[in-house]
Amino acid sequence: MTLLATEKVTGGSMKTIDKALFLLDFFLPDTPEWRLSDLARAAGMDKVTVMRILKSLAMKGIVEQHPETKKYRLGTAVLRLARIREACFPVVAVLHPVLEWLAAETGETTHACLFSGSSMTTIAIAEPNRATRVFVDPAQPLPVYATASGLSYLAHARDAVVEETLARLTLRAYSGHTPVEMGTVRASLKVVQERGYAISSRTFEEDTTGIAAPVFDWHGNVLATIAAACVASRLTKEVEARIVAAVRQAAADATRAMGGDVTRTSGKRQQEMNA
Repeated sequence: MTLLATEKVTGGSMKTIDKALFLLDFFLPDTPEWRLSDLARAAGMDKVTVMRILKSLAMKGIVEQHPETKKYRLGTAVLRLARIREACFPVVAVLHPVLEWLAAETGETTHACLFSGSSMTTIAIAEPNRATRVFVDPAQPLPVYATASGLSYLAHARDAVVEETLARLTLRAYSGHTPVEMGTVRASLKVVQERGYAISSRTFEEDTTGIAAPVFDWHGNVLATIAAACVASRLTKEVEARIVAAVRQAAADATRAMGGDVTRTSGKRQQEMNA
């Protein structure tokens, strides 16, 4: 797998911090290590600039260089930051019981995601007790325009966040059903706003249908998403309706667990839509 091609690169106009974050996006499960020259070529940046950024990141432990192969990989500081984040704001601990209930209720793999720039990051997963199920890779970024989690988040995000995110996207097809026209993506967001949940069938993987709903924080802002990743070929209209209801219930339970008010947040979003 190559880099999730969703952000437009602006070459020399990119600030140093933007370049550093852009380079970190190349470290994926299929490409966990990079030689300096290969990373520079893949990122479309000059080798000297990439070397300078990597050395700075290595000084802080964000990346590290193998002493023999000289390849770069993510460093242990990433783990420390993740632990601090979860200790101070225990999102995973709160959402996991909800995901476990949802997996048992639907018989499908369930997962929770947080927004990360132009993609969604999976932070927790629960699997059903059945042999045939969707595998969700927690290290794989999920494109906001091609997944139910991404559409659910954007549809309920602030307008400024939506416009900024869409402006950065370069749409590419992951399957024969992936929306590759911005007009189609915007139309989908409008439908998700009206429904309060998202259904994305075979847009990211051929035999997967995602059903997702937003989780709100105490300020009424969308914080995360909860989704069921379903085997598309076994979904009937009746089964889909049942899973939609369960996902919405799980999202409401998660919102309450995070201190949010489902009635207030939904009403607030509706007022924004009608304004």
